[in-house]
Amino acid sequence: MGQRMIRRQVDEGLELYAEKNYDAAIKKWTISLQKMKDNRLRFSTLGYLAAASRDRGRNKDYLVYAVQQIDIAHEIDDNNLRAQAYLTLSRANEMLADYFKAVSYSRSALQYSAPTESVQGYALLVMADSYIGLCNFNKVLECLDKALCISHEHEDHLMEIHVLSTMGKVFLALKDFPKALAFQRRAHEISLSNAAYAVEENANVSSKFVRLTKLKLATPLRLMGDFDGATKCVEEAMKAASSIGDRPVQAKCLVCIGDIQRSQNNNEVACKKYEAAIPMLQDMNDRYSYTLAMIGLVKALLESDTQKQTAIEILATALSTATSMGNKLMQARCHLLNERILSSDNRLEEARQVKEAAERLYQEADLLCPICQKAMGMQSDHIQILTCTHIFHQRCIKDLLQKWTHQAQACPKCNKNVLFSRSYIALACT
Repeated sequence: MGQRMIRRQVDEGLELYAEKNYDAAIKKWTISLQKMKDNRLRFSTLGYLAAASRDRGRNKDYLVYAVQQIDIAHEIDDNNLRAQAYLTLSRANEMLADYFKAVSYSRSALQYSAPTESVQGYALLVMADSYIGLCNFNKVLECLDKALCISHEHEDHLMEIHVLSTMGKVFLALKDFPKALAFQRRAHEISLSNAAYAVEENANVSSKFVRLTKLKLATPLRLMGDFDGATKCVEEAMKAASSIGDRPVQAKCLVCIGDIQRSQNNNEVACKKYEAAIPMLQDMNDRYSYTLAMIGLVKALLESDTQKQTAIEILATALSTATSMGNKLMQARCHLLNERILSSDNRLEEARQVKEAAERLYQEADLLCPICQKAMGMQSDHIQILTCTHIFHQRCIKDLLQKWTHQAQACPKCNKNVLFSRSYIALACT
């Protein structure tokens, strides 16, 4: 096969991808790779394959293509390609919940990219997502602050959407639902605006952000009691995802529907949704969402007196998976569910021990308010983040916040000046 024809096949694959015919695009690119001689074309084609595999939920394939890109970048000794390949590799590991590897590869992407390149911002975003998985929220906030600055410098709205959405995820983890909702709403507003003006080559990515941000609105709405609003969001996201075969979003929508049904005490329906999502997420090697689905299923099963043993077995798997990821919050929530089970069986000493284990995990995640020394994220609360990235209960620093607008104040934990600035973290505090 001539190299000119190979290039034509790659372009045909791009046209198929734009038409959302992902499987046909993947087939076209896979065939063209077999006789491709140009290493730079191989690199870009592997990037297309990686993106299409991610959209289809083939996370391990995504990792394989990223590794092949690294080999090419080293072979031709090109730092720009190294930076792009390390970014893809970091994304693949974050999706597979190998968070330490994801952080390490993100640092390599930062090392090989120029300070003026947008790769820097996206590498920081992967680090932020990975640090959420590791429950290191101070690091999350530092990365988001830097990424937001880069998004503004490059006028990169997709990067800004990602920053906003990740910040919403932080507040969701800390159970400050109004702030989580505010950030997700802003992310969705920008994604809609961006999609309306997206050029053709960015249309797929822009529409994906619309689906994701719509889905992410549903959880804080549900937790604030707006079940109709949450249902509308997730149904719209599911419809959009189903129309193009976006399996990752479809699976997450099923989990979200299960959560909504469970919150309305429709536990039988909820169980069916979780049970439909779990094998999809397991097949995609999405351990983070898989664990969330199992925790939701356990909560639904515990409402039935006949399903306790099944719930215990699933909870053990959820705890094991959360531990393998290194996610302390998920581990703590599994322990708290176990405490509920043990207390119902009147095994009070064992219940006390698992509750203490949960509290230790919150402490290890640095989620004890420095002022009251009580855990943040165990129950719905109002959380405040200072510009130094330290986190407090809002009520505990109420006096400091009231003085903030007219005189310098210092963080009670690190003693740094926390006057209002243009940093992203400061915006989160207003």
